[in-house]
Amino acid sequence: MRDDTGPGADRPSYEMVIPIPLSRIRVRFFAFAVLTVGCAFSGASVRFTLTLMLACIAILLAVAATGGRELVRALFRVPPKQ
Repeated sequence: MRDDTGPGADRPSYEMVIPIPLSRIRVRFFAFAVLTVGCAFSGASVRFTLTLMLACIAILLAVAATGGRELVRALFRVPPKQ
């Protein structure tokens, strides 16, 4: 990636830059979590339930790898509506 900013220019913080909006990640994570709980209580196969659980863990690990602890906290905190 090419950097076109001059010397001394303010550079954006790359710590919190993620390619997918956090709201979309939040919706998908909670959808997988609800499906996991539903499978656990409905008597679905253990393999399917564990697969959904691992998908939830993978989402959390991907968010943590991208933005660290702050982004994982932001995943669980819903911003107030304006």
